[in-house]
Order: sequence, then structure tokens, then C-alpha cells
Amino acid sequence: MQNYNFFFHIRPRKVPGQALRFTLTYGLGGAAALMIFVQLVTGLLLNFAYEPVSVHAYLSVQHIQTEQVYGKLIRNLHHWTGHFLVIVIYLHLLRVFFSGAYFGCRRRSWYSGLVLLLLVLLANFTGYLLPWDQLAFWAVTIASSMLPYIPVFGVFLQKLILGGAEVSEETLHIFHSFHTTLLPLTFLFCMFYHFWRIRKSGGIKIKKQSKQEILPVIPELMTRELAFAAVVLCFLLLFSMFIDAPLTAIANPNLTPVSVKAPWYFLWLQELLLHMQPTLALCVLPGAFAVFLTLLPFIDQTTEKPSKLTKLIMITFVSIIIILTITGIWFRGDGMKLVLPW
Repeated sequence: MQNYNFFFHIRPRKVPGQALRFTLTYGLGGAAALMIFVQLVTGLLLNFAYEPVSVHAYLSVQHIQTEQVYGKLIRNLHHWTGHFLVIVIYLHLLRVFFSGAYFGCRRRSWYSGLVLLLLVLLANFTGYLLPWDQLAFWAVTIASSMLPYIPVFGVFLQKLILGGAEVSEETLHIFHSFHTTLLPLTFLFCMFYHFWRIRKSGGIKIKKQSKQEILPVIPELMTRELAFAAVVLCFLLLFSMFIDAPLTAIANPNLTPVSVKAPWYFLWLQELLLHMQPTLALCVLPGAFAVFLTLLPFIDQTTEKPSKLTKLIMITFVSIIIILTITGIWFRGDGMKLVLPW
């Protein structure tokens, strides 16, 4: 067993048999960890050929897709895995919420998970601009144009992120630096801390039984994890083989597209702006949701289960986000006018 010392440092040696049930977690946490690893590896490979300088950035992406061996596949894999990661980590958050696995000693796991969700969104957003095409340039322009609506700090935050008043080559340098250095390092630290806290908290939350079967992690748990990881990886590879990551014309600040949308994971905010006052859309409602997620471990502590009211609040927030996102993706046409998708 000495060869597994590092593995057992972040994982237990034995687990209850009922903890191996797939329906207990649906493998969402493991899938997210695998996707983060895929992102790190493919991102490192892409960075060898990428040049973070406006025109050269676009040409280097074209070169990766047409000249580099397996370049298109690697870029597709990096692009689509990042998008699937957003979905998986949201689903993982909901699974943890409905199972009530965020009370007591599990609070730190919950908060580190929220930090990981924020990092996933930041990684996707900073990486979105790097191809330097029309789609990326104007999507980031629209998303960053929402910031000035935030009272007091909005304009300062916009200039800090963009390196000026608008998206420029300076923005590309900032986004590339964050995307390839600070965010990956923070990801690794937070991910291992998250796993460590889960182990310190006793692993996956399960119902306590007077008699329960105890099984060794190797091979019982490890075999299941490797099999599921193979399925997830095969799905990502097949998806990336048949569906290419988008690459439109080179970015042109003087040519605004007919329809300009924020990245899909921020589309619900753009939709809110179309329906209500900016401060309410960008501060009050998102802020209320953030406060709700932060205070969750201190609500319903006596039962250590989310109450019906707490579930109703969560379902309401999530439903609004999903409906607005779907509306923005499929029901908004030229000039952000409502259209039918068929």
C-alpha cells in the first residue's frame, strides 16, 4: 500500500458500501475534477502555439486549427470542456444543496465549492476573448459593458478588468495572463483543498446505519471512478471530434455585428437588463442570490436539511436563470428582438 500514500492523503482507505451508489452523487464532483484536469492539459498544449497579440492571436488560433497535429481536436476539446464544466459544476452545487451536505463541518467544503464555481466562470470568461474573433470580441464587450451599472465600483472595476475604457489589446494581455497563470494555480489549490475538506468532514454525506458494509477504496471505489472517468472522457472526445469550436472573422472594433450577446453563462444578466432597471438587474437580484448561497449553511441547522421554503427559494432563483438563459440563446434574434427559434 505504500505506493498509494499520496492517493490516501486526499482519499480515505475505506468507505461505507452505500457511499458507492452512483445515484448518491451522479459522479458530478469527479466529472468536474476530470474536466478541470483536461482544461489544464489542453490549455498548456494550446499555449505553446498561441500568441497573445491582437492580429497574431487570431492567426495563431487559425494555425492551431489547420497546421498543428491534432490542433483542431485539442482546441475543440478545450473549448467544449470549459462549457460543459460550467453545467456540471452548477449541477454539482444543486446536488449538494438538495442532499443537505453543507451544514456543520461541511461548511468549508461548501464555500470552497462556491469559490470553484466563481473560478470556472472567470476561466471561461477570460478564455472567451483569446481567439480574438468577432464573436469573442463583442461578447466580452457586451459582458464588460454591464459593469458600469454597478454603483460606486462599477466603472473602476471595468477599467481594472479591461485595462482601459474598452476592450483592446491591453485587455487581451490581461485576460491571457489571468487565464494561463493565476487562475490555473488558484484552481489547483482550491480543488485539492475542497477534496481535503470533504475527507476531513467524513466523505460523502450518507444515512447512518447501525450495521454497514465497509469496503476498501482500492479497488472498489477506484475502479468505479476510473470507469466513469473513461465514459466522461469518451463523451468529451467524441463531441469535440464532430463539433468544432466557433471561430468567426477577426475582431473588428469598427464593425458591430447585427446581434451581440454576452457569453451564454452571463446571458441571464443581459436578459435581466432588458426587463428591469440596471441596478436591480445587476446588483440587487444577483446579490440576493449570492447572499442566499453564503448564508445557506446557517439556515435550517437543527434538521440539517433544506426546508421547503429554502428549496422553494433555490428552485425559484435557478428557474429564473435557466429561463432567461434559454430565452437569450434561442429566442433572441437580430437587435436582441424576440424571435421563434424554428
